[in-house]
Amino acid sequence: MYGAQLNRQPGPVNEEALQMLRDKGVRKFTEVIAADDYLLGKSLRIHHRQDEIDPDLKLYAAYLQINSPDLGTHFFVPTDFIQEFNSGKNQLVLSVPMSVVEEEQWSRFPTFVVGHVEKIEELPE
Repeated sequence: MYGAQLNRQPGPVNEEALQMLRDKGVRKFTEVIAADDYLLGKSLRIHHRQDEIDPDLKLYAAYLQINSPDLGTHFFVPTDFIQEFNSGKNQLVLSVPMSVVEEEQWSRFPTFVVGHVEKIEELPE
C-alpha cells in the first residue's frame, strides 16, 4: 500500500507514492477517486514544496493537483495519500474518503503554490 494514514508517525516523505506515479506512467487527466469511490476529478501536475516539510504540521513534500470542473474547484492532495493506480480503469485511488478531503480543505491552494515557492512536475499527456 502506498497511501498514508492521517495519524502517521513523523518521518520521511512518502517517496513510494511519487515513484509509483512515475513508474506506472500516470498521465495528465487520469481520474482521481477517493477511497469511498467519490470522483474528485482529473490529475494535472505535481507541486513540490521547496521549503519546510513537516507532516505533523500538514506541510507535505508534494501535492497532486486535480482539476474538478464538476465541483468547480481544484484539489491539492498530498501524494502521501495516494494509495494505488488502477491501470485498467486509468484511476488513481486515494487512501482516504471524500469526507477527509473536505475536512483537510484540500480544495484550498497551498501557501507555497500561491507564493510560487514550488517546483512543478508536469505529468505527461
